[in-house]
Amino acid sequence: KKKRMGKRKAYNVHEKLELIDRIHAGNPRPKSAMPESTLRGWLKEEYNLRAFVMTVSETEGLSRKRAHTASDAPFDTAVYNWFVQERAVGTPISGPIVKAQAEKFCKELSVKQGWLDCFKRRYGTSQVKISGEIRSANSEAANTFSDEFKAYLEEEGFTEEQVYNADESGLYFKMLPDTTLAAKNDEKKSEEFKQDKNRVTFLFACNKTGNHKLTPLCIGKSRQPRCFHHTNMKSLPIEYKNRDIFKDWFFKSFVPSVRCHLCSKRLPEKAVLLPDNCPAHPPAESLKTSDGNIKVFYLPKNTTSKIQPLDQEIIANFKKAYRKEPVKELVASDNSITDHLKMYSLKDMMYLADKSWKSITRSCIKNCWMKGLGD
Repeated sequence: KKKRMGKRKAYNVHEKLELIDRIHAGNPRPKSAMPESTLRGWLKEEYNLRAFVMTVSETEGLSRKRAHTASDAPFDTAVYNWFVQERAVGTPISGPIVKAQAEKFCKELSVKQGWLDCFKRRYGTSQVKISGEIRSANSEAANTFSDEFKAYLEEEGFTEEQVYNADESGLYFKMLPDTTLAAKNDEKKSEEFKQDKNRVTFLFACNKTGNHKLTPLCIGKSRQPRCFHHTNMKSLPIEYKNRDIFKDWFFKSFVPSVRCHLCSKRLPEKAVLLPDNCPAHPPAESLKTSDGNIKVFYLPKNTTSKIQPLDQEIIANFKKAYRKEPVKELVASDNSITDHLKMYSLKDMMYLADKSWKSITRSCIKNCWMKGLGD
């Protein structure tokens, strides 16, 4: 019978470097060491082994069996050095930001699917959460409202084109992602980054078919922000107010826009708007046109997260699309992330927000209406 071969030992990076150091010091190899040909292979890749250990945390790097290197080492190192530099000051760096920075360093590079995963494995980085949020809702009221509203629409004779939803949502337009890639030895990964808390509120509205998305209303703190000096406010892609006056918006923006849309569709100029039941909103009786054809029907209290269409995924998709736009501009800038954010203005935000809102598709809106209020 042939003698059964024992399982070959798999040496990690630490053990390989120990044996290499032993050879350089003139000490004999241990009897249990690997074949001479294997050791010669390790000596040839000694530079890569030591370079690899320098770029990852000690525990993570030395315990690996192989030193995974990039196919384009200088480019990969440049991206990693930029990543380390930004993390050294506590800047949150998400995966999309790393990809965008990589494209900036090498415009000819087509970042392949899975590149970021390989990058994280090479350098021992992982994504960590910085903050979170928990919400509650009145499930009982949400479950009964759908049938009640359907009966109301049939009684009033509203078509899908004439049914609208409006919702407000805050946007920290200068805030970086709340997660960051971090190396194992990143001393700042548990520290909070001092985010820029510049916040505006957006009021969104759209109809059930997705054919009519109204121009969003942006509500800020200042009556006339400095970045709007010498700017024709009517030329901006998004409306701006410094006060949340829902009634003013309803009569001066919503009603004219809806009438214009329905006229273009050759439909009767009648519509119903579904906003959330916010205490700051005026009574429904005061929110209707003189002919009573365009009016408001409030959602039940504490049901926004359950049944409000805009709160299903429409606003979430807007914010997801918006976050990508500042990242593109950020990495295209020659300034540091911190300096770029200081120069990024409310006016800049409005153009990127307009682009993001326009990217929301009709199918997305129709699916969210279905998810929130059913057929």
